[in-house]
Amino acid sequence: VNTTFFRLFRVNLKNPICPYWKSADSDKEDTSSGGTCSGTVPVLSKKPAFAQKGLGAGLGFSSAAEPASEPGCSVDSDGSNAAEGGIDRKLTIQEKVAQLERDNETEPCEFEEDLPTYWVDMCSGDHMKGVDLEDVNLIKNPERNTGYNGSHIWQAMYNENCFEVGSAMPRGRFGTKEAMCYEERVLYRLLSGWHASTSISISKNFYAPGTKQKGAWSPNLERFMKDIGEHPERVKNLHFSFVVLLRAVKKAAPYLQSYSIHTGDEKEDGVTKLLMARLLDSQLLSLCSPLFEAFDETRLFHAPSEQRSALKRQFKSVFRNITELVDCVQCQRCRLHAKLFSLGLGTALKILLSPPDLIASTTSRDDVVALVNVLWKLSEAMEDVRSLTQQYYEVSAVAPSQPSPAPAGQKTDVAVAMEADASPMGIGTRRQLLDAALGASRRCSLSAEDEERLLDLLVAQGQVGEEILLLAKHYAVDKADVFCRMAIKAAQGARRGAPSLVPATIPQANLGETSNPADAVIVGGGLAGMAAAMSLLDRGGSVVMIEKQPYLGGNSGKASSGINAALETSVESLVADTTKSAGKLARPDLIERLAQESSEAVQWLRDRTKVDLSMRSQLGGHTAKRTLRPSNAFVGAELTFAAGQVLTKMATERNGRFRLLLKSKWVGLRRQDQSGGWVAEVEANGTKVDVHGATMVVASGGFGHDSKEVESLLLKHRPDLADFPTTLGAQTTGDGVKIARDIGARLVDMDRVQLHPTGFVDVNKPTETTKTLAAELLRGVGGLLLDRNGRRFTDELGTRQAVVNAELKAAEEERALAQPSPPRAFAIVLNGKAAAMADRHTTLYSKKGLLMKVDGIAGVAERFGYQVDVVNATFTAYNEAAKEGKDEFGRTVFPAGHFPIEADESFYVGEVVPVIHYTMGGIAINPEGQVLDQKGDPIPKLYAIGEASGGVHGDNRLAGNSLLECTVFGRHVGQSLPIRPRSDVLRDQPAPSPAPETTSEELPQISAE
Repeated sequence: VNTTFFRLFRVNLKNPICPYWKSADSDKEDTSSGGTCSGTVPVLSKKPAFAQKGLGAGLGFSSAAEPASEPGCSVDSDGSNAAEGGIDRKLTIQEKVAQLERDNETEPCEFEEDLPTYWVDMCSGDHMKGVDLEDVNLIKNPERNTGYNGSHIWQAMYNENCFEVGSAMPRGRFGTKEAMCYEERVLYRLLSGWHASTSISISKNFYAPGTKQKGAWSPNLERFMKDIGEHPERVKNLHFSFVVLLRAVKKAAPYLQSYSIHTGDEKEDGVTKLLMARLLDSQLLSLCSPLFEAFDETRLFHAPSEQRSALKRQFKSVFRNITELVDCVQCQRCRLHAKLFSLGLGTALKILLSPPDLIASTTSRDDVVALVNVLWKLSEAMEDVRSLTQQYYEVSAVAPSQPSPAPAGQKTDVAVAMEADASPMGIGTRRQLLDAALGASRRCSLSAEDEERLLDLLVAQGQVGEEILLLAKHYAVDKADVFCRMAIKAAQGARRGAPSLVPATIPQANLGETSNPADAVIVGGGLAGMAAAMSLLDRGGSVVMIEKQPYLGGNSGKASSGINAALETSVESLVADTTKSAGKLARPDLIERLAQESSEAVQWLRDRTKVDLSMRSQLGGHTAKRTLRPSNAFVGAELTFAAGQVLTKMATERNGRFRLLLKSKWVGLRRQDQSGGWVAEVEANGTKVDVHGATMVVASGGFGHDSKEVESLLLKHRPDLADFPTTLGAQTTGDGVKIARDIGARLVDMDRVQLHPTGFVDVNKPTETTKTLAAELLRGVGGLLLDRNGRRFTDELGTRQAVVNAELKAAEEERALAQPSPPRAFAIVLNGKAAAMADRHTTLYSKKGLLMKVDGIAGVAERFGYQVDVVNATFTAYNEAAKEGKDEFGRTVFPAGHFPIEADESFYVGEVVPVIHYTMGGIAINPEGQVLDQKGDPIPKLYAIGEASGGVHGDNRLAGNSLLECTVFGRHVGQSLPIRPRSDVLRDQPAPSPAPETTSEELPQISAE
């Protein structure tokens, strides 16, 4: 944090309006003053949204609920005015250069609670905008005592931390009916940790130079003891906040490792990057996995579906309200550090609650600076607790004892709820920690040899290491077994002359190296690859996963319509619909595998990821409602994010069994000598490395974005699609297909490229080649396609190919929308009732500017230049056809509830074009997923799954079968490919969970207790 990059914090300290208070003699409170802090008692002008319950009453670190009447910036000093709350705004030449170099780009925000981007704007946005932004040197403006009394701010913050979502709120999970819900408790602990850190900084730097100590700031040990030392639960909340920040840093590590640090000084930038790399590679991040389990963000928002959205809104709203209160801090230096801390916490929550693929696009430079600085603040505060405690007892010459409990009359509901947090070790003196460690060793189930070894470490050696005491502080009381296991490892290391928590054994080669080949090397981190990895790891196998992108998910994460499964419909009907869509290229053996295992595989996926798949719909080309999706989110993003979380957890539990290589491109494959295994050639950071595995699984995706590659599979097999846009990610270049071909695999159906009929046209960027998919669901609930004259021209629920063919024919007849719309563009129109049935999709697309809400038929006509009477005739004819159950295009399915279309209702309208969406062709496989050679024989130990494989979908893929194929074949391959026998295979595969409606929440053991 001492480097130029991290010491410069861009902030607006001159926001003149506090949204909550105003002075008694003024309509607004001026919070822009610097060195002089008014002592006027503020009056509450805007009632905080959730202040009714007074949840924070009595919990501020100062007992006063309102500001004291003495001047807010008074301080005992020698008159040097060193304690003023103003800001030192002087910048060095180097810092001014860095100021000019910084990147000020901002990202758009989303606000719908069920969107993947919902959490990207956790902090109130105004604090980082406007002409009053300035770069402030944090080193020149450290957090210390300014004399400002901010007790009323803290009181309001605690009052804000109250959730109100109705009587159905899932409360009472911590012993009493009035107890906080889990999400509320997490926010409380973060706020308490923030408060503790601030109080420790003020206590540590309380007396100005010349007051107690010449030339340096000195601590107020009595204040520290009163505010922190006598409240072990506050110290525990400080540690909890530190863990939350650490988890965020660990999750964002791939992004932070490649983050561009640029201040204009190449030498210092290099040092800063090196320091960042050391942080991300430190033992704290790489070894102490139990530490990260002290909080698990995936346990948030597990309430029943009807409460989940409300909980998310409350969680975000409460945090944003708290950040707004920062503008009410009158002392500028105090406000500087409050803004830094609120942004750091908000960044951590944003990272933890958002999908990994959003981190790079939604994390700004200011976020990175705040995140690292707050992590340092918390770390420093944790160290200060120990040093200030020691100083207190040295000065007072009083033996440490347990703090006396507060009088019963001072307890509040929250104080009662927090009693479970209080450690019997109090503030953690060395003697107390050693006592706790000895107590843990007595409680553990140890052999006589291990018990003697542990006691030797704790007592006989005469000097217990800091790491053992820290371990005792966090684990000896609540998790004695964990403490004993890790301490014994340290004892083993100590006997070898290297005291450490790291086992003193010869380091094993990384998984995938020559001497430690994996059971399987899986190329591709989409749903197919993740399903195979989860299944294989459940069996006790070992996996190296190679992913070209800096995150998992692939194109699977973009899927929005759903996943098919024959759960409440027949297998035969799914076979029939898939066969019809596949046409003359249908392969019955592959389709049979897909349909027969659909129910079991999707139930497994639901149970393994805990993703809600309770909503069913009927998409185009289907004869039954069998496409499943979450009730409150997008299916692809939810499944891939949850699967990634499962793999992350499994990597911790199955140490050495799973290795993930991100930003690594697969460039070649060769046979390994003698063993018959494989060596995957991988390119990462400009360096080629070999990854060894017994079996190779190709799950690297299709080739739909391959039009600009030197050897383009798309242009070779479908040159007619050269000017068609696509919905696929830029990574979809057919790498795996080409490599498999080069070692003798047969390719099939390479000219079968699926065009999706509806890719949105962004009217601000109509010629952009990558489009956002307009989900099949929009037509499934009643969306209609209209030509340039306002007339329908197809059965909107026909197969994708049928709808595309109708679009291409209409375009040839010059019935597509006129310029400036791109070629082959048509209107998509949803009446209000249909839009309500797909409200989450319409909300998302509207926020992106892809759908526009208009009033009545007249609004539709105005948007596209139609004649009102033509549009009216189109909708009237549709209403009549819906009543009869058949229209002129052969359509027989009309979703109940969306018709009749009425002339005066609201409509959502947009433009769509056919887009390259999927490649049916790829590597030939058999029903086992084995890759076939030119003769049709399986190539030993080589598999292909997902879009990299070919033949499953034939002529055209049925909507909803992509995620199904990934799940069925990925799981099947993971369950069937050979693995080496192991003696330590974990046999704890999860039991199937009940249906989402009745899922009961498993309470966390540590997170908020």
